[in-house]
Amino acid sequence: MNTMRMSPEFATAFRARLVEHVNTTARPKRRRALLTGGITLTLVLGGTAAAAATGLIPLPGGTEVTELAETTSGTFTGIGALELGQRPAGATGVAVSLTCLTPGTFTFDDGASVTCGDGSDSAHPTTYVVPTEAVTGNQVSIVTGPDAVWTMTATWVLADTTEWAVNADGYTYGVINENGEPDLIAVLTADNQPGYVWRGDLYDANGTTAAESFTSPEDALRWQEANAGTVHYLPVYESDGTTQIGEFEVGGN
Repeated sequence: MNTMRMSPEFATAFRARLVEHVNTTARPKRRRALLTGGITLTLVLGGTAAAAATGLIPLPGGTEVTELAETTSGTFTGIGALELGQRPAGATGVAVSLTCLTPGTFTFDDGASVTCGDGSDSAHPTTYVVPTEAVTGNQVSIVTGPDAVWTMTATWVLADTTEWAVNADGYTYGVINENGEPDLIAVLTADNQPGYVWRGDLYDANGTTAAESFTSPEDALRWQEANAGTVHYLPVYESDGTTQIGEFEVGGN
């Protein structure tokens, strides 16, 4: 293991208290990223510092993170654990930035995981907050295959969920979090621009609306079979819910 200081770019993002989450697993049949503020889902965000600089994070309802201790870093092959130092009073989680150096699946202490392929995306960090109740002692660990190589930077943090914002028409907008889903849900367009889709539109496209009428598992399977390969292109708006800026793709798997 090679211990090192974190990069200036990551330090800037951490100390700006900007950590945001991209949920790639909460709902099936979605290709473009759906942003989420929850700290119990794997987060995939290419370049935390870059995202902070563009104003992408934090979004209303997202997780605001305050660093409580010095950061530590390490490079590992296979299963490994990073020593964090004494847990500060008030810590609610460990903010982690994990970079896959080889393909593989990397599992955090709370069971969330990220899978890296052999493409360029593997070089992008996965930023995530592991809740303290999942952390054993004063270290955060990753479980992966024996030949997988990865680096991680982490520190103790206080993570607080922010409030959703309300637009001029009284509709809430922001990211999905443990409190539910706002009227306008944050997404990334096909060209990776941040915006919002109406919750009802997303529910119609991803099967949530249809599921209200299901009375058996067979109903769900029939719906999935009938909609297999179907792609829905939802309009993406600014926070006003009327100014369209792009499209969000749902389905196609």
